[in-house]
Amino acid sequence: MDKLPSDPENPFVTPFRKRTWVPSSVKSVNSAKRRRISSASVDLTGDFNLPVELDSGSQGSSSTADRFIPTHPPGFASLSVTPRTNRIARTLGLVDDKIFSYKDAPKLRPLGASNSIADLRNESLKSLSRSISVQSSSAAVHLAKRQFLLALDGPGVSKDVYDYPISWSAGKTNLIAVACNDDIYYQDLDTKAITHMCSFDEEQGNPISLEWCKDTPTTLAVGTTLGSIAFWDVPSKTRVNYWQDETFNDIGAMSWSGPVLAAGEARGGVGLYDIRKKDLIAKLTRHKSKVVGCRWSVDGLHLATSDKQGIVNIWDARAGKKLTNNDRMGGKVKHGSPVKALAWCPWKPELLATGSTYPDGKIRIFNVKSTSTSRSSSSSIMKAEHTISLSTSITSLHWSPHCKELLSTHGSSWNPQASSARPIPVPDSPLSNSIAVHAYPSCRKVVTVTKAHLGAIGHSVLNADGTRLFTICPIEEAMKMWKVWEAEPSVGRKSAFDRYVIR
Repeated sequence: MDKLPSDPENPFVTPFRKRTWVPSSVKSVNSAKRRRISSASVDLTGDFNLPVELDSGSQGSSSTADRFIPTHPPGFASLSVTPRTNRIARTLGLVDDKIFSYKDAPKLRPLGASNSIADLRNESLKSLSRSISVQSSSAAVHLAKRQFLLALDGPGVSKDVYDYPISWSAGKTNLIAVACNDDIYYQDLDTKAITHMCSFDEEQGNPISLEWCKDTPTTLAVGTTLGSIAFWDVPSKTRVNYWQDETFNDIGAMSWSGPVLAAGEARGGVGLYDIRKKDLIAKLTRHKSKVVGCRWSVDGLHLATSDKQGIVNIWDARAGKKLTNNDRMGGKVKHGSPVKALAWCPWKPELLATGSTYPDGKIRIFNVKSTSTSRSSSSSIMKAEHTISLSTSITSLHWSPHCKELLSTHGSSWNPQASSARPIPVPDSPLSNSIAVHAYPSCRKVVTVTKAHLGAIGHSVLNADGTRLFTICPIEEAMKMWKVWEAEPSVGRKSAFDRYVIR
């Protein structure tokens, strides 16, 4: 042993010598002892049950590290795990995309392994996640806002849901006419001017049914509770023609086809009146109860009438002559409750939609060409191509002229599974007193305006271009205008010369 030098000034201090590193000073060069790492590289394998990789110096390990870019195990967090380390890494430029960074090695699919099920699952999820394209003309775009454009008062309107106290003029005139008690008013929706047109006395009855003429937009037909029908020229406030029914009963639904007006009566008759003639031109007597629905088809070739017993008759006017009882088309439509709502399709004239009240509460769509039978089997029942069960009273129907959609207005709803003879109302039903739009031919619900009114919607009318709707509620004595559809923008064919202008 070498002799240690001593301190001559203090001989009692133990002398020391400088230790030098030799391989014998440690047990093993490949010791498992490691440097202390920062908190940013905490091992998370114990907390998250992550697989522990073999040490880089152990046998059987397969490392992808090289001399400059070592690989970290997947259980180690990155440098930006905390705000402090993220700030430090940003200051040192360690989060730049242009420098080397640690990344996990990609997991390779084993040879011969098939992943077709996973691929199919991913493709199906992508197809389901795609948003359904909605046309700009659809009611889903406009009625989804659930906000009416205009509200008008209608004091004294008829409380009977089978009456027609409101009508919207056709053509360029934008007039809405309303029957209030004994008076008839109309408003110009362009100028907002309200005009009193006329009053009715006790001998004529109260006006309960209004219908503007389509060919002559300034002519208004008025039906009363005593069976009288009058044609009025609105600008001059003069009565053009007048008829009095011999039964002196209510006039129900009315519908124009050119100069001919079809009007339903309380005892089941349907009178046909020509504005150019003084007398009744024809009368149809197939119904046994009050006629509450009456609609001409868009092309004027068919007439549909319905009554309180749920019977719908379709009349054939293709011969060009006046209709008689023998001109009813083969078969009839039989609902289980009164039918007021009738609507002919404008883009497919043979389609007829009917809507019933309690206890049926269904919308049925018929094709009069495919479901009509021969005259010899006129007692057969026509079958509907589509049926929409709503368990809610349907008070009016309208086909869209711009897209394949059908609008319905409703009254009260009931429980269809109740065994009681009386209806059990469901006041919290989303269809009660609502406006609903259905797609054709899928019959799926497009949009619903819940609680459009506080009470049942008695009637509704479309404007001339088929974009806006007026609804009336007898309980509220109020009317509301809604934006329903929109005409598709016309794409004109541009010329090549329109792209260049001489300046």
